[in-house]
Amino acid sequence: MSPMSRARKERAIKRHESTIAAHESGQELTIKILEDKELTKTSDEVEKLRQKKIERAKTALENTKNNLRG
Repeated sequence: MSPMSRARKERAIKRHESTIAAHESGQELTIKILEDKELTKTSDEVEKLRQKKIERAKTALENTKNNLRG
């Protein structure tokens, strides 16, 4: 693996970890994203969306770490 590719993947891991931490802290980030897109959702829908974002970010983090090793 080239050094540039390795560095890019390491930066991506840090971004994924910060995204996961931000979404796990509460619904504020998800609500802000929805407000920026001018969408309104109920609190249940926001929580479901937040959980889906966390799940996707964790999957992306896991895949990136696996690609970095292999």
